[in-house]
Amino acid sequence: MKLLVDGVFFQLNSSGIARVWRSILPYVAAEQGMEVFMLDRGNAPAIDGVTLLPFPSRKLSEHSACDSALIQRMCDFHKIDIFTSTYYTTPLSTPMLLMVYDMIPELFGFDLTQRAWMDKELAISFARRHLCISANTREDLLAFYPEIDPATTTVSYCGVDGSVFKPHPQERGRKLREMLDLRRDYFLFVGARVQHTGYKNSKLFFDALAGMAGADFDILCVGGEEQIEPEVLQRLPAGVKCVRAELSDEELALAYNGAAALVYPSLYEGFGMPVIEAMASGCPVITTHYGSLGEAAGDAACIISGYSVEQMCEAVTHIRNPGYREELKQRGLAQARQFRWSDMARRFCAEARALHQHSLSGAFDNFLSEWRRLREIQASVDF
Repeated sequence: MKLLVDGVFFQLNSSGIARVWRSILPYVAAEQGMEVFMLDRGNAPAIDGVTLLPFPSRKLSEHSACDSALIQRMCDFHKIDIFTSTYYTTPLSTPMLLMVYDMIPELFGFDLTQRAWMDKELAISFARRHLCISANTREDLLAFYPEIDPATTTVSYCGVDGSVFKPHPQERGRKLREMLDLRRDYFLFVGARVQHTGYKNSKLFFDALAGMAGADFDILCVGGEEQIEPEVLQRLPAGVKCVRAELSDEELALAYNGAAALVYPSLYEGFGMPVIEAMASGCPVITTHYGSLGEAAGDAACIISGYSVEQMCEAVTHIRNPGYREELKQRGLAQARQFRWSDMARRFCAEARALHQHSLSGAFDNFLSEWRRLREIQASVDF
């Protein structure tokens, strides 16, 4: 079976979605009978067994019908059986398996008339099978798209690279701490701190911190917004340092390993990869149960409501207790072992094969023919 992956997300970003595809594609390419091609729009990684095909870059603000026509030409030329995209691009008539990460734009009032979110709607509507990265994401997908047959949607959790994210001797993190000038305990944020409508909810932690007299720890923010919010810096208690850094995966693992805890008070996540990465690294986690976070964290995290400053203060204090920290560490290590990229890749391949077999029966012929006709009309008038 020939699979074409549009590597468009690698052109756009190197964040969590890119990690998903970098992690599963080696396993997918190693599956017997699976021949894998990837459209390289820029920055696509070289992966053993994956044939890179040079392809024009994509601007999310542009109309997508012409792009779909170009994708279809590649599908036709290479006789592709199944198409998938790392980020909501579509062909014209090749059957598509879509990985669905979250329904954040739909739930949190994003402007869905923006081209990127219109393309997401197109991709969801065009795909004949959907692989969701959590049960909560699947529930949200079916709530927003009740016309989708639940039997064509399934769940496969993200994994964690245990060769990178694992407990390390404390001395290994010493150089990182020196580089970042972190000379005492620190709490860790990973990824966006604010995002649209503030659903990342970092404000809860900083509100709690502002009222903690005598706070004897610092804060490390990895990735996310390029500047620490000025209002955050202005409200820090005397002596508390807040540092932001871009770290490699290996450095991030050391940052997890040395942190007092990962603080992840998000009010929604499609999965919440930092939670299991922290747990795999032996780092305690403070988080909520919203979205898929309850699925990722299980009973291995300090769960808070996400709205109570008092609860956050209590969590920050309690998690520094050595006995509680050790309990969370051991639970977290066990929880993280349940999440493997190889499992996700196997499920992806199973769904791709099921879609291919169904398409061979002719079940999608009328739909795909009509979709192609309409998109070709769009391509003829797009500028």
